[in-house]
Amino acid sequence: MSSLMSQLLENAGAYLPNFREDRLIEAYNFAKTAHKGQKRKDGSKYVTHPLKAAIILTDLHVDEDTLVACLLHDVPEDTNFTLEDIEMAFGKKVGFLVNGITKLSKVHYRDNMEERQIESLKKLFIHCAQDPRIILIKLADRLHNMYTIDAIEKPQKRLRIAKETLEIYVPIANLLGIWDLKSELEDLCFKTISPDEYNNIEELAKESALKKKDVLIRTKKIVRKLLQKNGLNDFQIRGRKKSYYSIYKKMLNTGKTFQEIYDLIGLRVVLKNVGDCYHVLGVFHQNFTPKPGRLKDYIAIPKINGYQSIHTTVFGVDGTITEIQIRTKEMDLECTYGVAAHFFYTYKIRSGSVRKRMKNKSEWVQRILDIQRDMENNKEFLNQLKLDIFEDRIFVFSPKGDVVDLPKGSQVLDFAYLIHSEIGNKAVSAVVNGNNKNLSAELMSGDVIAIETSSDPNYGPKLNWLNIVKTSNAKNKIREFLKKQNRERIISEAIDLFENRISVLGFDRDYLNDSQKEWLASVFYKDSWETLMYALGEGSIDIQDLMRFLQEEKKLIGEMTDPENEHVYDHVLNRLPNALHPKKVYRVHFMIHCRNRVGLLRDVSIKLADLNINILRTNTWHSANAKVSTLEFYIEITDINQYDEIISVLSEIPDVIKIMRLQNAELSPLNPSVARTMPEL
Repeated sequence: MSSLMSQLLENAGAYLPNFREDRLIEAYNFAKTAHKGQKRKDGSKYVTHPLKAAIILTDLHVDEDTLVACLLHDVPEDTNFTLEDIEMAFGKKVGFLVNGITKLSKVHYRDNMEERQIESLKKLFIHCAQDPRIILIKLADRLHNMYTIDAIEKPQKRLRIAKETLEIYVPIANLLGIWDLKSELEDLCFKTISPDEYNNIEELAKESALKKKDVLIRTKKIVRKLLQKNGLNDFQIRGRKKSYYSIYKKMLNTGKTFQEIYDLIGLRVVLKNVGDCYHVLGVFHQNFTPKPGRLKDYIAIPKINGYQSIHTTVFGVDGTITEIQIRTKEMDLECTYGVAAHFFYTYKIRSGSVRKRMKNKSEWVQRILDIQRDMENNKEFLNQLKLDIFEDRIFVFSPKGDVVDLPKGSQVLDFAYLIHSEIGNKAVSAVVNGNNKNLSAELMSGDVIAIETSSDPNYGPKLNWLNIVKTSNAKNKIREFLKKQNRERIISEAIDLFENRISVLGFDRDYLNDSQKEWLASVFYKDSWETLMYALGEGSIDIQDLMRFLQEEKKLIGEMTDPENEHVYDHVLNRLPNALHPKKVYRVHFMIHCRNRVGLLRDVSIKLADLNINILRTNTWHSANAKVSTLEFYIEITDINQYDEIISVLSEIPDVIKIMRLQNAELSPLNPSVARTMPEL
């Protein structure tokens, strides 16, 4: 028996009370026979991969069936043995687990491997909804593959695997609350995608840890005495380090240096109960100066994945900034094992709050299935999946204090539809933190939102709402409403939207003649222009797709800042996951007709700054009677969606009359004669 198999048996036997060692040995021998003669890219016997993946799973204390399925998970895909062979030998439960993780046939998807990957992912989620243990096997499988990724010869394949891991599997580990596994995956991806940055941060982190070692020891000793002095004896104190990728992301997001982020120590205090947690928080704040704005209570308001802990930052020993996490043993257990804790630990039956957190951990799978049901196009499904499920989350509140989680960047309208479809359909505006906001206002964590609705029975969603909302939930409910409306009204609104979008982009409203309209309809598999407009109006076709088919994106929204180096840029871009992508930059020239008033230029500039828009230059003119002004802007944007957002936000500024994009021929020089075309008021 191999040393790895002995380690697996020892690990499993240490926590499984009724462990059947012979069953695991039988599964190992089955896998060994099936994979006989097969080698990994690093030259090792293939069976070492499922073995090491199973050992990773013992760290999560998974059950016997999960370990057996992990040993067999590559058999149906890579050997002559079938799923039926596995079911016959080890039962239907194990067979179901193995089937869930097995990818679809390479032969069937030979001409499109990207489709195969997405379809296999969809299959994984479908099975996961019935048994979440499948995703644990997949995560262990992916973690071991990342350990050995350097053995893959082709750089592009290494980058593809690392990007997929960072964009899909890291967020899943986060949703499941398996922090250690998540951090390991992140750092391994980071090392593959950006090796220079990884090595730099690794070197700096090791140097900093060495310097702070003495401070950490002294801090733990002082904290221990403080807690004992305050009557606490049942506790654990542990040091805590940041993952390299989390440091890197924080540096990118905040613009801070490594020293500003990492020049601190981390401490974790684990206690008997929640009361002790708040007692210890008081002890820390009484004896060390807390850093303002750094207290976060995830015990009172848990994260969406169930994470609970109190976070605070204080000026500790020798003034060293010290980050502290305070939690109970139960919370620490859940933080260590994530969703696995709910399956494989008896404490789950004692706590209603734990059952509620378990429900939260499983809801994301159902949300994925909902997206899958509504998205026919695989790429659209994957993009919405990343946007709606895997992006960073924010926490907002209803006026009654109910916590609602949404993807970062969600709008007021997304919140309204999450509360109830009728509230979304009738939404007019909102009060956010006591201030009036429009439906497209972006929400931030901690916002308290009250939705104001219309009592008009004829009021309902507009077609352009589809361009405002971010979540698939809101989009689907808007589409459901639009499909029920009168056909003539739908077509009329769609034509208005189409012509307005054409106008906004700087083209005449009659930009297309009748034959071109029919051609465009045929491109989208519609038999007439009217049918195409109806599809646009009820939401089954996106206005963005129509715009992109009319002209190449560059011609629609401007020239890239460095078109000569586009091929070089794309080569670099392909190396990075979405999370690390630099943005393409386009230059756009537009002008705003508006009623003249004090502060108008300031208002526009503030709105552009809030959207992180870089203004290259601007100019203003007034009409003869000074009642009307023209503001001209030359800006940089990253895509056509951002341009849509700019137009939407600027249109809502009081006294703005009209916004027009200027074509490339009009970009330079700025032309004051344009002012002569302005209307008089």
